Amino acid sequence: MLSQQTPYTTPPVESMPAMQPPAAPHQAVPTYDMQYIEALAQRLMPRLMPEILYQLRNVEPARERNRAFGMSLALAIVSIALLIPLTAIILGTVSTLGGGITAALIGISVIGLVMILINVLFNYMLFHERS
Repeated sequence: MLSQQTPYTTPPVESMPAMQPPAAPHQAVPTYDMQYIEALAQRLMPRLMPEILYQLRNVEPARERNRAFGMSLALAIVSIALLIPLTAIILGTVSTLGGGITAALIGISVIGLVMILINVLFNYMLFHERS
């Protein structure tokens, strides 16, 4: 004997709860009265302006100094980068002409002194231009 099964029926549409439309999102920032904000700004600006100007005067020389240090560092890096091929040129020229190690050392010393002189003069002019 077969057991009796009740057939599956879908529930009527009326019994299903109706879906409600999504609620409008709440504003994250409340609205402000612009006249109140303007009046507050007018009262606070005379008090805050000297402090703001003081801070700006202190920040500006630091930027100039950082820029000067960056330029000095860039010149030093370029000098070292140029010293490598100039040394190779001197050593290659001395070895083909047969000048010996003394001539090579003199040539490398002259190039090194010129690079140092250029860096010292540049840094002196850069950091002592205002005094």
